[in-house]
Amino acid sequence: MSDHTALAPLERRGGSVHEEIVARLRALILAGVLQPGDRLATERELAEQLVVSRSAVREALLRLQSAGLVERRQGSGTRVSDRIPISTVLASLRDDDDDTLTASTEFRTVVEPQIARLAAARIQPAELDALGALLAESDVAQDAERSVKLDIAFHVAVATATRNRLLASLSELTVSWTLEARLFSHVAEHGRRMSHDGHLRVLRALRAGSPDAAEAAMRVHLDEIADLAQELSE
Repeated sequence: MSDHTALAPLERRGGSVHEEIVARLRALILAGVLQPGDRLATERELAEQLVVSRSAVREALLRLQSAGLVERRQGSGTRVSDRIPISTVLASLRDDDDDTLTASTEFRTVVEPQIARLAAARIQPAELDALGALLAESDVAQDAERSVKLDIAFHVAVATATRNRLLASLSELTVSWTLEARLFSHVAEHGRRMSHDGHLRVLRALRAGSPDAAEAAMRVHLDEIADLAQELSE
């Protein structure tokens, strides 16, 4: 995020304000929207953008700093850390994340198989090649940080291939809502392999131009990941 990019106002979900700010910024960092070394806006600017108090922003930034996600230095402001510690992030998840995990799973199960179905009828050869390149990289990804970013990129690319701007925008917007579930499934090596293999089945169905097969492949993939995420979070 550049110094001039503004965040959308915070959408309240019933938790404490500073925890919801932490969740928003954490999701942007782990999804790669905020890159290592990026400088965040000032506390005043963030408060104005999110429509919250400066004290809530200050508390959120302190929490992010404690988790190792940002670095705060006198005179240079707050920047995204060069190395994002996934284990620290998972340890810092809120106690109510069981509900978040369930909601994320339900949302993806309802929406994404239909996105894959539509994409199968509209995807272009260049987009299929791009998905293949993402899978080739994920096949050799050795760490959770890179693997989860490739996972997000794959699903956003499938949504973009629907040629429906609302679905593409929805896919990008909801990254922050589904990030915890994705993280749990990418911590273990077998989880990363499961994600890659699920994506491979989806891509095969997309290459075949079969809406039925694409929908089914995406549904099976999401069911496998949901079961793994639930197992690892217990």
